[in-house]
Amino acid sequence: MLSEMRARRTISVTDFRKNPVRHLAAAKGDTLAILSRNRVEFYAVPPVLFEALLDRLEALGDGRW
Repeated sequence: MLSEMRARRTISVTDFRKNPVRHLAAAKGDTLAILSRNRVEFYAVPPVLFEALLDRLEALGDGRW
């Protein structure tokens, strides 16, 4: 099954668990796709980007989701 990846940087969940803070710092503000068995399990999004996404969602609707 193919899926579209929404991040330029990837890391295995095993490596990410060893030192998540170091890996997030190394991403330098980019979103990380965390992979398990070559499938995206979750994305690690920097706080600035997360806040911008929330602001945009609120601007699109009434703030409920």
